[in-house]
Amino acid sequence: MINVKNYIVLFITIITFLSFILLTAIAQEGQIVRKRVYSPSLEGNLLGDSPNNRNVTIYLPPSYDIEPDRFYPTVYLLHGFGSNNDGWVASATENILESMKQWLKEGKVQEMILVMPNSSNRFIGSQYINSTATGNWGDYIAKDIVNYIDSNYRTLPNRESRAVFGHSMGGEGAIRIGLTYSEVFSCMGATAGYSIVDYINDNEAIWAIASALEDWNQYRSSGWSVWEAMSWNAAFAPNPDRPPFYCDSPFIYTKTEPKEIVKNQEAYDKFLKNDIIKNLNSYLDKLLTMRSIYIDCGTGDELGLTKHARKLHDGLNNLGIKHTYNEFTGGHTCCVMDSTGNALELFSSAMDFEVLTGVEPVKKLTISWGYIKNR
Repeated sequence: MINVKNYIVLFITIITFLSFILLTAIAQEGQIVRKRVYSPSLEGNLLGDSPNNRNVTIYLPPSYDIEPDRFYPTVYLLHGFGSNNDGWVASATENILESMKQWLKEGKVQEMILVMPNSSNRFIGSQYINSTATGNWGDYIAKDIVNYIDSNYRTLPNRESRAVFGHSMGGEGAIRIGLTYSEVFSCMGATAGYSIVDYINDNEAIWAIASALEDWNQYRSSGWSVWEAMSWNAAFAPNPDRPPFYCDSPFIYTKTEPKEIVKNQEAYDKFLKNDIIKNLNSYLDKLLTMRSIYIDCGTGDELGLTKHARKLHDGLNNLGIKHTYNEFTGGHTCCVMDSTGNALELFSSAMDFEVLTGVEPVKKLTISWGYIKNR
């Protein structure tokens, strides 16, 4: 006769064992989860981008599911133009899950939650700033996403346990958001960030071409560089009275022949007002509150952004702001994960963590203030 009770006990034992094996595997590697978030900050934007179901990718550390009473600091990783939240996990070589597994094994970083929001819009790049045309993308990160993460995950919900870091558009955005919302973040960093004014000055023709577009069909056929210019125009020089793109351009063509490129001073001044590097002095009080600042760029950056990073480095030095600056041999996209690891290593020493017994301190990055190191 079959003993049902024994079968039930055996079944429960097997399920418990398999659950233990699964949790052990997760504990060894951490995990990636994907969620959809409603963003009230994007309501009513003129481009028609939906505030509903914004994708966010979240990395949870190895101990998250096996230590239910433990709380973690959070780092927000901001992607570049044309990418999205899954850009941080899309390839085998540039994969934050695999990288964190290695960095934790090496003792390079401490356990933390990483948050990777989708900040793409109709122009495939929001520039992480509040705009009357595109919506409030700064608030989207610093308010909507932060509130969602703090409400749904075991975070340490204070600025001393939050950092923001990004690449390219996300690098410029991370510095912008870190300073604009210094009450939310205590650490910030950028790899291959830029000065928006220096960049448009070096690319006047692209912005003039963008100024001549009349409809979305022309936009779609114009190409990558013009798409990026349009995203900048809508972010930094919005004009709600100028459909269909609702923005102005800092450089335009003359109306008379022969066509020449001239500065559109009103739009140019809006860019200048929004340039973090050009206006660094005005952020002195907020810079002084930062626990850690990390800046780097490749010496062979194809977009010419090395000089932008050096200007930010020099500006911080002139203000007496302690920071870590690094240059490496490589281009614009070669070493994003290496740069991310260096930033997270610094943040691991700067952010507040829960005090845990029996945990060895992480190693410190050997880059001194103001020193340029090639890797």
